[in-house]
Amino acid sequence: MSNFKNVSISTGTIVRVIVIFLLLGFLFLIKDVLALLFIAIVLSAAFDPMVDWLQARRIPRALSILGVYIIFLSLVAGTIFLISGPVVEQIKEVSRDANTAQFYQKIEEGFKNLQQLSFTSSETQQATGLSFISSGLSKATNGIFSFVVSLFGGVISFFIILVITFYLVVEEDGMKRFIRSMTPSRHQPYVTQLINKIQHRMGYWLRGQLILSVIVFILVYLGLSIIGIKYALILALVAGLFEIIPYLGPLMSAVPAIFLAYAQDPWRALAVLGLYFVIQQAENQLIVPKVMGKIVGLNPIIVILSILTGARLAGPVGAILAVPVATAFAVYFEDLLSRKTKQETKLAK
Repeated sequence: MSNFKNVSISTGTIVRVIVIFLLLGFLFLIKDVLALLFIAIVLSAAFDPMVDWLQARRIPRALSILGVYIIFLSLVAGTIFLISGPVVEQIKEVSRDANTAQFYQKIEEGFKNLQQLSFTSSETQQATGLSFISSGLSKATNGIFSFVVSLFGGVISFFIILVITFYLVVEEDGMKRFIRSMTPSRHQPYVTQLINKIQHRMGYWLRGQLILSVIVFILVYLGLSIIGIKYALILALVAGLFEIIPYLGPLMSAVPAIFLAYAQDPWRALAVLGLYFVIQQAENQLIVPKVMGKIVGLNPIIVILSILTGARLAGPVGAILAVPVATAFAVYFEDLLSRKTKQETKLAK
């Protein structure tokens, strides 16, 4: 007797599956546009509380967002004005030094000094180390510049983000109304409160990350300056930018700093390694709990996997947006689990 069963699949089911795959393919093709939209949504979540505060003091919403924009753009322009000159000079200095024989000669001398302390050093190890540092420094420098370029996506993309953010904030609850319009009426109250939770957590995350980036920038700059490392400003700026990528960012920013310090003095490279380690520990034990608290509340493994997935799908921008996207999913699943627990509690009674 046969155990096989006939399974019939309706034409409607096949069509729905095809439509879903086509939709996913279309979304993948426009992932850059979606990234701009999502950045605007995160920025609007960060700006919205400030605009609400101004609006509560009888300032029209449009004027409130303009005021917030003026403050935001003034801070950005002021920061660029203050550091652009020294940063450009240090970038030129890095490029100039990296193309000179003296630069690698200093590294070679450092290997010779370390050989005196090592029982297993050899010329092969020295050559391998020089080759590794040379290629690593080149890749790190190229990676930093490509990261910064792709991060902002050009001046046009930056202004597109600002325009979208402006309309999202000015049109109070506009995004919520749009999402509710695509949701069945019986689910609209739940969707509204879920959007509120996601929006608040994303806003807190962005503000917390900006504060962390500024703190790390200051600490790294002061530390490298005290140690006497050249290019301290550009390295601190890189550390501040990479801080927005949890766990992996600090490690990535430490690599070029250690390479460049080694070109000056191997012992300074050890000091730089110690500096980044101390800052990372202080960040994890003191700064993050105070600034971020349990805002995101994601498992580190989930965060790292999200970052790697985002980087694979959308490059550096995807790596940055991975955490807020994962946060949105986390809020949804937390809410789902909470509702399920409440239902089970009611049934138990």
